[in-house]
Amino acid sequence: MDQFFRAPLPDMKDPAFAERVELDGYTVTVGISTIRRYRDHGPHTDVVHVWAVREDGVPLTFRDLQPEATREAAFAAWSFLCDQLTAAATLAYELEADEDAVEPNPKLGCWGPRPDLALAGEDDDGATALVIGVAIDTRDALRPRRHRLLTLALRSAVIASLRQWSGSPAVTQ
Repeated sequence: MDQFFRAPLPDMKDPAFAERVELDGYTVTVGISTIRRYRDHGPHTDVVHVWAVREDGVPLTFRDLQPEATREAAFAAWSFLCDQLTAAATLAYELEADEDAVEPNPKLGCWGPRPDLALAGEDDDGATALVIGVAIDTRDALRPRRHRLLTLALRSAVIASLRQWSGSPAVTQ
């Protein structure tokens, strides 16, 4: 794995939650970090990292599960995952929709394509590693600091998305 890709990944060594899942012959570990705070996000923002890694420690991609899938299918799969993560944070913190907001809440960010799958000069969500930051502005939350509920909701969002990505039920261990 490309060291330039690994270097900026979040610390995944001590998750708040981790679960092993069997998917299409892969054993995947889904992890959720503890709540983190970063100066550049401000004092009112909870940041959680969510990931899925293969047994070899390499972040999972849609392309791992669906090697022949089209770019459109990969885009749809990632859209589903992002919708699920947004819904999970919204539910856990009871975020009220703000139609006039300049920024989305929560904000989602990913680490981009895995170098071994990335095609030079081409956008392909199928190569994007499932390592995502979820930043939640708690000033808009009716029930902030529901960290355990947030962890479980994000876990459910990732498992549901992985089931959809693989086309078969995920079996948790």
